[in-house]
Parts: sequence; C-alpha cells; structure tokens
Amino acid sequence: MCGSHLSGVTKLRRSMDLELLARVESEVMHGVKELSLTVAGEPFLTPRLPQFVELAERTGAELSLNTNGTIVKDTDLVRRILTQASVLRFSVDGATAGTYESIRGASDFSLVMRNIRTVVGIRKELPRDKRPRLVMCMVLMRRNLHELVQMVELAHSLELDRLDIAHLTVLVPEMDQESLRHIPAESDAAFMAAQARADALSFRVNFPPLMDGRRIGPSGVTKARLALQELRHLAPRRLKRLSGTVSRKHQMADWSKKAGGRVPCRFLQDGVFITIQGEVAPCPMPGRPIVGDLNEESFDEIWNGASLTAMRKGFIEGQPFDCCAHCSQNPDGYVPEDPATVQPAEYDIAGLADRPKPHSM
Repeated sequence: MCGSHLSGVTKLRRSMDLELLARVESEVMHGVKELSLTVAGEPFLTPRLPQFVELAERTGAELSLNTNGTIVKDTDLVRRILTQASVLRFSVDGATAGTYESIRGASDFSLVMRNIRTVVGIRKELPRDKRPRLVMCMVLMRRNLHELVQMVELAHSLELDRLDIAHLTVLVPEMDQESLRHIPAESDAAFMAAQARADALSFRVNFPPLMDGRRIGPSGVTKARLALQELRHLAPRRLKRLSGTVSRKHQMADWSKKAGGRVPCRFLQDGVFITIQGEVAPCPMPGRPIVGDLNEESFDEIWNGASLTAMRKGFIEGQPFDCCAHCSQNPDGYVPEDPATVQPAEYDIAGLADRPKPHSM
C-alpha cells in the first residue's frame, strides 16, 4: 500500500542531509505551523528523528506523525514528540489479529495494541495543554471491510480521539482485486453501519466518500455531543490551533476572491512536500510532479514559480492537472467507484528508486 516501500526507498534507511535540513529551517520553516514526518516509511525508524524533533522545538512548529505503532516505546524522545505534536496517528488496518496480520505481514497485533495503550497512558500524564490528538487510521479493502464496525469500537475502547478511514489506492495492478470499487453496495452499507455505531458511541469517525462521491457524517445529535466533548477538552493550545484554522480559512477566502476562483487542495494553498534529497513536490500524493529542487533554487522561487502557479491556476480555470482531478485531497473530484480515483495515472515507482541519493548519511 506504500509507494515508497514498493520502490525500495524505505529499505535504504536514508535520511535528510544536515546541510539540507539547515536550508529547510532557514528557507521554509518560518511561519510553518505543522511539520509532518509521515510520508516515506516509519518515522520512528528515521535516523535523524531527533534532529527533526529539535527543528520543531526550535521553530515552534507542531509535529504530525503517522506510525505503524510497532516500535513506539516509553522513551524521552517519544515524550518530547508527544509534547510537541498536534497529532499522532496509528495505522491499523484490522480489528482482529488475523485480519491485521494478513495485511501487515510480520507485524504483531497484540504488540501494537500494547504500544498504543502505552502512548495513551503517557498522554494522560502530560499537562492538559500539552496533549496531542491520538488517531487510528485504517485503509479499507475487501479483506477488512467486514471489520469496519469493530474498528470503530476498537478505536473508541483505546480512548483515541477519532478514527480516520481511507480507500485503498491501487499502486500496482495486483492490488486492484482488493479495491472496494468492485463491491460498491457492500462498501456503502458497511459505511452506514459504522457511522451508526459511531453515533451510538458519540465517537468521531472521518469517512471517505461513498462509492458515488456522496459524503456521510454524524447525526445532528452526535454533532452536538462531539462539540460538547471538544469544549470539555478545550485547552489554550487547542484554542490557538482553532483560531489559526479560522484565520487561515478567511485568508484563503480572500486569496480566492482576488485570484478569481477556488483551489480546494489544502496542499496547493499552504502546504508542500520536500523529499530527503531536497526535491519539492506540491504534495505527497501518488502521481504528483516534482516542481523544484532546493539544491538548485530557493524555496520562494519554487513556491511562487511557474509549476505550482500552473497547478493552482488549473483549479481556478476548471481544468485541474490529471494528478489533482481525482485526488482524495480534491473533494470536488474524488469518486471512489471511478477507476481514475483509486488508480492514479503516472505513478512511476521505478522512477522513485532512481532519484539521486542524498549527499551524505
């Protein structure tokens, strides 16, 4: 399910050169609210993880991490990460050991559950204003769809804040048989049952669209209960984050008005993806182009350059790039029953492996 793993990149255990990391700090990090270390492999195996944590601490950026949970222990570094993080997401693709281990290979379901409980326990010890959100993430496919309601119950029982669900992205033809687009009625029925269970538990679940692109969400009563839960946990840090989100939406609305149209992608608005080699892409999604290289250009030149400008302009003019048209970050075009949505074009796995190596390790 991971393009970086399929390409062989994650097996090389590379990390960003310290000179390049310094450039990122000086050119990119000013004003950055969130630093995400989640795309290419397991962040807790990253050789330079302490340096990335120090970068976040120095610049005030909140950390965002996705982890498979297999090696997360109670260490000083983990406690620093939790203190600095806005969110830590655990990727768990099954509610039972049999299903989870059939998907995750050598991973041990019981070990991951123990590690998640350990992190939940550490969070309880932190001051209220230092507690990050803890989230479970699930990639849906044929072999785990039947456990979707159980996943809602599992995430709730672990005292996590929510469950985030995503449709499987078909990166190689062999994966297509697992795509839910082949069983749309069964998929939609499972979504509705899981939402009903989440309503009963007053638990937040973020669902991807139904097969035809329609969205589902909590009932009105559940929305009210969830809002009250948020208010009970509203510490100064979360209030500041909420204020920043509102401010950002106003800024983007003003920008859209001046630009003459809306750009629905949050990455093209105020996010960017930088590889360990210094290549810059608009986002980490499959099929996206490389739009610049920090070893050759300044970040300002790339951010305001022709490539990213053209991608934003594509949305404004109603002709988004192919890699954007059906992307999960584009709510206007993400229709899971459409093969173009679940199987992105131009995802060059071999090309990823052939990219230049970083200067030093």
